[in-house]
This record gives sequence, C-alpha cells and structure tokens, in this order.
Amino acid sequence: MADYLDEFDRGILSLLLRDGRLPASHIAEQIGLSRPAVAERIEKLERIGVIQGTTAVIDPSAFGGCVTAFISARKNGRLDAKAERAFLALADRDDVLEIHSVAGDDCYLIKVRTDSIGSLNAVVEELNGAPLLLNTRTTIVMATHCEKVGGITLSGRVES
Repeated sequence: MADYLDEFDRGILSLLLRDGRLPASHIAEQIGLSRPAVAERIEKLERIGVIQGTTAVIDPSAFGGCVTAFISARKNGRLDAKAERAFLALADRDDVLEIHSVAGDDCYLIKVRTDSIGSLNAVVEELNGAPLLLNTRTTIVMATHCEKVGGITLSGRVES
C-alpha cells in the first residue's frame, strides 16, 4: 500500500473493504480514533482518490450474468484511431467487467459476464470484426472458486 497511508488509514480501508457501509462510529471503535477523526480521514481518502467509490456487490445471476469468460485478444500492429475509440468503448458495456493490457503472446485480457453463450459470441464477434479486427481466444469459466470484488472475496458460488 502507498507509503503515505498510516496505520489508521490502512485500518479504515481494511474495514471498508469488508463492508463499505460501516458507520464511522463503528470504524472508530475498531481502530481507536474518534468518529470525527475517522470521518475526516475517509473524506481525505476519497478526495485524494484512494477510495474511488462504494458499491453494492450483487450476485451476477440476479441479472442473468451466468456465463463468465476471459477473452485473450491480440492485434498485429497498433490500433488505428477508429479502432482505438471502439476498443475504449468496450469499457462502457455492462457485460465487459475488466480490460487489461498484458505481456506475452496476447495484447489484452478481457473479462466478460453475459447472460448466454450467444451474448458471449456477440462480444467476440465485435472484437473480431471491423474496426477492431482482433484475433481472440476465449476461455469460458466452468466454476468460480474465488472472486474478489473491491477487496471482498466472493466464494462458494458456482457459475455455469
């Protein structure tokens, strides 16, 4: 963790990772600071971008997200301006969860969660088609043994 975070900041972050809705008074009891001091530190951590938001962690199947896959993608050469815009637009899709530039044979690793194999195929076709023209290899998740979202371990779920 960053050097500028002290033990109190780390304690606050650790507790918030487990439950982002913990009241400042509860955090204060746990780490030995006053409630106003904790609230001030949380506000500072938000202001400097250490805390980037809070969210509810929802079972993906509640929204039909029953197919998880990792798509490895590569491109010979660089993306042109139109392809770059299309690639960046992938991040706005609800079914695209993560996009990483990676070292090795592939250029990108993309995590997607869709409602069906057909929907997954549509994502792959978008990557393969113009303007992106990426070569892809898709790995479908058979079961999830550990998944961490915002520092929270989601375990015991089996995805098909």
